Amino acid sequence: MSYNSNYNSTYRGASPPLSYYFLPRQRLNTLLAVHSISSFLIGTIGYIHPSTAMLFFSMESAREFGVARVLSRLYCSLIFAQGIMIWRARKINDGEIKRVFILAYFLCFLFSTVALIVEHLSNEGIVDGKFFGVAKIMAMMGLTAGYGWVTFFYP
Repeated sequence: MSYNSNYNSTYRGASPPLSYYFLPRQRLNTLLAVHSISSFLIGTIGYIHPSTAMLFFSMESAREFGVARVLSRLYCSLIFAQGIMIWRARKINDGEIKRVFILAYFLCFLFSTVALIVEHLSNEGIVDGKFFGVAKIMAMMGLTAGYGWVTFFYP
């Protein structure tokens, strides 16, 4: 994606101001870029250090920890791959393909958010309700809202 021509001719070589990324034509690109970079970071950290899953889930035995380690690495591999897909999708010019991506992510994050909230409210001790558990729910709600906004309010 290139900057608009007025910006390039005025400020050659400079980064655009922060407000540029929130212009109506750049909001989707900004959402996809932030989601992609976050996916790269979370996928990498979770794969290299699967014990970070203990920040979000309760594990009481060594066997549960072993299962969580494997599932965390598998899940983080998918998150990292998703980051690649999102980063590359930013360059797609076909609006119909982008709408499919956006709708799929909206539904994915909506169902994930509902599942996390239900597990959190059931209070069975599987999903910890501490700071990182609540932060995870808030992040999922943010992604749901972002992709929902684009799904329903963008042409």
